[in-house]
Amino acid sequence: MSGVAVDLVGVGKRFKRQVDRRNSIKERIVRGRARRPEDFWAVRDISLQIPEGSVYGLIGHNGSGKSTLLKMIGGIYRPTTGTITTTGRVASLIELGAGFHPDMTGRENIALNGSILGLPRREISAVTEEIIEFSGLGDFINDPVKHYSSGMYVRLGFSVAVHMKPDVLLVDEVLAVGDEEFQRKCFDHLYALRRSGRTIVVVSHGLGQLEGLCDEIAWLEHGTLQERGPAVNTIAAYLRRVNADEASRNPMVAATRDDDGGARAGDQSMRVRTAAIVDLRGESINHAETGTTFQVRLGLTAAEPVLGPNIRIALQHESGPLVAMISNHQHGFDLGVVPAGDLALDMALLDNPLLPGRYRVHIDVFDHTGSRLLDSWNDAVEFAVRSASGEIGQGFVRLPARTTRG
Repeated sequence: MSGVAVDLVGVGKRFKRQVDRRNSIKERIVRGRARRPEDFWAVRDISLQIPEGSVYGLIGHNGSGKSTLLKMIGGIYRPTTGTITTTGRVASLIELGAGFHPDMTGRENIALNGSILGLPRREISAVTEEIIEFSGLGDFINDPVKHYSSGMYVRLGFSVAVHMKPDVLLVDEVLAVGDEEFQRKCFDHLYALRRSGRTIVVVSHGLGQLEGLCDEIAWLEHGTLQERGPAVNTIAAYLRRVNADEASRNPMVAATRDDDGGARAGDQSMRVRTAAIVDLRGESINHAETGTTFQVRLGLTAAEPVLGPNIRIALQHESGPLVAMISNHQHGFDLGVVPAGDLALDMALLDNPLLPGRYRVHIDVFDHTGSRLLDSWNDAVEFAVRSASGEIGQGFVRLPARTTRG
């Protein structure tokens, strides 16, 4: 066990599911005896070793067994099979308000939780004011916690858990209900605990946060261990499965759209008739991938000869911000004199830097001077960007970068 904070060997948890319940004597007489409860394995045959001083993440869809496993590590549940061995003091922030007495004040609950963790009164008193300051509850610390909002519960619960100097800290998704400022403070403190050598086991659907916080991650699916290892690799494998499952359940139509003939800005001497997202072979696709070149294919019609039109494509993220804008003039491509009639044009986004999300395409057509608008088609087409490698991150684009040793 040297160097191992949590050792799980063949751990499983079985529950009884009452699938045919009788809630009254009348139901029992009319419907007869209920069927026997069925066995349900929330976790089955999990073996993991979590190193001391590491941050270990648990990921998976809802119902995959993450929280059940965390509760077994914290001693809330007893495993049906297998063994769990922990080193040192374990503190849990698993369920909102767990361990709080609703009629006691926040200050009294600090003392109560410290006693539950086995701390002497002197140590509890030494950290009480620090807990209150970190929670930001102010005068509310002397109110009964039954009057607290969910956010206030989280503030107090997290503050108590991290300031009782646990050797192993268990954190579930409850931090998601805190406000943005407090979430940042929490993660800053988790980083500080990590630097001090504490072991942290965290369950979260915030994959971007886990990627930056965790040393290793275990992926659970239907209660069984699918993969474990470095955070980036495990998250990538998980997202590949998610993408594949989503595509099989909800096949998306190709991202292509035809002009509906409605009124648009511009003098219409040249008009965009079709817009589509295509791959390098020219085949329509329903999504692009980060790091892989794709094209925006346009079909245009000129009502009269047009000299050197500038066709500009703007990409807007689903959350609102304009991400980027490209045009043929920007890249030194002169169309010359475009005769009256139809024109096909492909504009490629090389090594697509867009991060996963949904994007809308807006198309503007100007004359060669850029002063006269010929056509403007807002929301011409919409498409998704996914990452085959499981890459995630904050922001909208992946910047080319290189790290060197000085």
